[in-house]
Amino acid sequence: MGWLDKIFGGAAAAPIKAIGDIVDDIHTSDEEELDAKLKLQKVSNSLIKLQAEITKTEATHRSVFVAGWRPSIGWCCAIVFLFHYVLNPIFDFAAPLDPEHIENIALAMMGVAGLRTVEKSKGLTR
Repeated sequence: MGWLDKIFGGAAAAPIKAIGDIVDDIHTSDEEELDAKLKLQKVSNSLIKLQAEITKTEATHRSVFVAGWRPSIGWCCAIVFLFHYVLNPIFDFAAPLDPEHIENIALAMMGVAGLRTVEKSKGLTR
């Protein structure tokens, strides 16, 4: 920083040197960056091991509400996948239920078509 002292004087060079030191602290070397990543990976691995221990403890619990919640979620997901990806396409292929056709049949069975009214007005029914 000798050339800054010559240009600006000693008092003006001090803030610039402080800013340079901050920039040096922020920009670490490759070795420091790898060391920080390694420490972060160690912390992550220890959290994974801790979660595995918690899972083992839950699985050996006597209560079905503690030990059985993970299998129940698994079975629910399996049932949903079975219905959505296996059974539903088979049902759709085997018995295509078009809502328009069902509506027409239901309305005809209920007599909503108005034909019963015409029959009564002509005296064709009892």
